Amino acid sequence: MIKKKITDDLFEELKKENTDIESYMDENADSFIEMNLSEFWSGLLEKSGKSKADIVNASDVSYVYFYEILQGKKIPSKDKIVRLILGMELSLDDCQKALKYCNQSQLYPRIKRDSYIIYAIHHKLSVFKTQEYLIEAGEPELK
Repeated sequence: MIKKKITDDLFEELKKENTDIESYMDENADSFIEMNLSEFWSGLLEKSGKSKADIVNASDVSYVYFYEILQGKKIPSKDKIVRLILGMELSLDDCQKALKYCNQSQLYPRIKRDSYIIYAIHHKLSVFKTQEYLIEAGEPELK
């Protein structure tokens, strides 16, 4: 059985002067994340236990855009991911994974705006209540 390497080990291998990238890719094939975004979002949808219509309404995103995300045709922006996670009432961990898999920066508590968003996700606030907090704090709204 081939063991997946931890991320730090992969970094160290890549930083070595004598690393051959093709050999590295072959030797670590089992350590890479193979992510199908359509399956990922479908899994989050199922985990939420909410209907698609409820999520669209709670997230305040268009039906068309939401379905394109579910089909893997669109990769959502950071703010759209946050909206969807808030609408699905999922965890901060789910949000961070979604951000990572969609190649967006994860939420960071040293950034004031991100702190409001982290709070909102953790406390299962609505998109609309989150917007209120952001506006009152003088931070940009979720787009």
